[in-house]
Amino acid sequence: MTKEEIVETVSMRDVLGKYGIKVNRNGMCCCPIHQERHPSMKVFADGYKCFACNSAGDIFKFIQEMEHCDFKTAFKLLGGTYKNSTDTARKCLKARIERQKKVKQRAEQNEKDFRRILMGSIDLCLWWIDARKPFTDDWCYAQNTIQWLWHIYDTKYLQGEEVNEIDVLRKCKQIKQRFVTV
Repeated sequence: MTKEEIVETVSMRDVLGKYGIKVNRNGMCCCPIHQERHPSMKVFADGYKCFACNSAGDIFKFIQEMEHCDFKTAFKLLGGTYKNSTDTARKCLKARIERQKKVKQRAEQNEKDFRRILMGSIDLCLWWIDARKPFTDDWCYAQNTIQWLWHIYDTKYLQGEEVNEIDVLRKCKQIKQRFVTV
């Protein structure tokens, strides 16, 4: 693989994972270069920056720092080759990279759609609560449902935990059917 192909297929988080380094959801981790206990290294998609020891760079630089080696060795450790690859191997690699990009884009779009549907259901419940008389059956249902929806939002987007999206989407569909068809 060439340097560009490695950069396309290997992320900084992948490299850190190979060394057993965990990155928190803020993109911070403990810097393994100067052996610390508190997170001071910011991890980006294409590199890192430690605010304590001022070390910064890309995946190649990180491997060089960890293995105490030169660029050539780091390049080989990441799967790089200096020989010309066959056209078939290059085409297969490019196709794999394109598939990975499409899967990532699809996941990002699904995440945007889920958030839009969740927020739409919250807005619908708020509208229903404002538009109806208090303590009717539908008003009470909307009050209870909006508490559950805010709990789901808090769990997924503020705490970063997984939620059963299929159940949430099913519930959002029921909310829409109940309040829009009335």
